[in-house]
Amino acid sequence: MNSFKLITSLTSGLSQSFFKRGFFVRGRNTMEIKDPNAPTTYPVKQLYCFDRKVKGKAGAKLIRYNDFVPATITGGGLPLRNISIEWGRINGLISSKKFYKERKFLLNIDDKEKIIGKLSHAQLHPITERAMFIKFCRSNEDPETFKSEELPHLTKERMRIEKFQAGRVIRRARVDIQKIDLSFKPAVKKSDLLKDRLE
Repeated sequence: MNSFKLITSLTSGLSQSFFKRGFFVRGRNTMEIKDPNAPTTYPVKQLYCFDRKVKGKAGAKLIRYNDFVPATITGGGLPLRNISIEWGRINGLISSKKFYKERKFLLNIDDKEKIIGKLSHAQLHPITERAMFIKFCRSNEDPETFKSEELPHLTKERMRIEKFQAGRVIRRARVDIQKIDLSFKPAVKKSDLLKDRLE
């Protein structure tokens, strides 16, 4: 009986110490450790494109058969533009995990025109993950000077902090308004104003 009590007391003490130590270390690591050498921007990749003349379902199927991906460029107050991109270039971006939404690319169309396009939508095959259709939105950046962009998760974090700071300023202003003393007595009584109107 004494041995059983000794074993249970030892195991209970060990489990509590392990739980407290693991919880403390885990919380400290997630809150304090940040990599100072982590990249904050990404270079803009250049994608060589071609003007797409064939349209419709049959035309898109023919383009995919020739190892190209049909794509469109929209936005900027300009008409829709149909282009095609070589599948090998898109495959390299997908395999290296550099092909995601809101990422900006330099679209080089036949070495004649360069457009900064933001990835808006990409339709991938559910099994092979092959790109079936891509949609880009025009951006206002200059293609000649635009070389890098802030990482999307850092942009979202910065916007979240700015929104929180703006909300804090509004809340402090509301608290300051509530602290105003409104218990003073008016110099003119309401009864005197009524008497003047009756006279």
